[in-house]
Amino acid sequence: MAKKLKVGDSIRGYRIQKVFGPGMMAISYGAQAPSGAKVFFKQYKSPAPTVVWYKAYVNYQRELSARVRDGKAGRFAVRQVDAFEEIWGGRCYFQVYEFVDNGADLQQVLDEEREQHRQTKTDPTSDPAIWTRHVTWAKVFMAGMTALHDAKVVHADLKPANAYLIKDTTIDAGYQLKLIDMDFSLLSDHRAPWHGHQGYVGTDNYRSPEHLVKGGVPVAASDVFTCGLMLYELLAGYHPYWSDDQGEYAKLVLAHAAKSPTLLGNMPAPANAADVSSTLHRCLSPDLAARPTAAELRAVLSGRDRKPSVETVRSPSLASGTDASASAGPGPRAPQKPLVSNAIELVAPGGRSLRLSVRTELGKALMRQFGPDSEFWDNQQCVLERRPTGQWVLAPVGSTTNETLVNGQTLTAARALSAGDLIAVGRQAKGVAKLPLTVRPA
Repeated sequence: MAKKLKVGDSIRGYRIQKVFGPGMMAISYGAQAPSGAKVFFKQYKSPAPTVVWYKAYVNYQRELSARVRDGKAGRFAVRQVDAFEEIWGGRCYFQVYEFVDNGADLQQVLDEEREQHRQTKTDPTSDPAIWTRHVTWAKVFMAGMTALHDAKVVHADLKPANAYLIKDTTIDAGYQLKLIDMDFSLLSDHRAPWHGHQGYVGTDNYRSPEHLVKGGVPVAASDVFTCGLMLYELLAGYHPYWSDDQGEYAKLVLAHAAKSPTLLGNMPAPANAADVSSTLHRCLSPDLAARPTAAELRAVLSGRDRKPSVETVRSPSLASGTDASASAGPGPRAPQKPLVSNAIELVAPGGRSLRLSVRTELGKALMRQFGPDSEFWDNQQCVLERRPTGQWVLAPVGSTTNETLVNGQTLTAARALSAGDLIAVGRQAKGVAKLPLTVRPA
């Protein structure tokens, strides 16, 4: 049986200098490498070399580390510098990472700010320097998450304590970010070797819906959910679901109980506070398909490709005076066999798709993932639902700025859908159809 290291012990040339304490899966240490550099040293309790998924885990870690090291993610996440198996009272697996210091994690920083203002009895929202700093941290954080997801890596255990900030006046942002504690992160294109043997790592009050439901597997959109929670804390000053009772936390998460936040300050141009608020609310949707990507969230924070806000701008009308050069919907077609399936998929012209298996109100928030033409949809444009027979039906919701079109024809009553139908918004009389989505069984 492996034994715990202590200060002064040396293994493979790494000399232990500090014991940070045991975690759920590993014991962490500060150590000096053979080169003399300071490193972060981890001794694993799980997986032990005797478990069936141990070798697969070692290979998985090798691939994970390579993706971080060889891409942009290496600028934002801690890099592995060594990994080996050694006998220390018994066979044991060790990983060694670059050591990050001269900074503090986001949880420490926020706690220090709150304590400082508690002692001085001042309102932290009255200090413009704090707001500016929080906006910068939010942008740096999402730049790191975008790079991580581009490398097809899912952190899977995000929380403020795992976002380490280092002040650096040599770069425009003024801060470096290092995402830490990634030894049970996931490759988005390879199933984790521990799947079916143990659960996925997560932290109270920061777990995504996919962490909470039986059989759920964290994906990139799960990270985005937790990014949303952390950005609520940074930009709105509160955690929307915090609870000492994790059963209550789960109920709030799955009910999408959060409201769109009121930000503590104005976003610097060209970003817009209303856009940021509505996007943060989308991050917390229980439907992962409704959440923005990390890249989309980053773009909203910076104001790149800015789109009008869901809450403040009514959908533009195609009735008159608007560009009618968009692709027109097709004319009437011969009746097709109604679509009967357990799930349905809506496919945009660029190939991106939305999979649905329950009754869903289709509107601007869901459509935004498909591009700027989503602004022609109302917040509630139409309803897609599956009848007990398995047949999929699309129904209008009443008065909307633009017509809901199916195959170029205005939807005036509930209609059974067929594979290949095109759903869009526009004006039948003008032959204009915006954002046509192809229906197909999923």
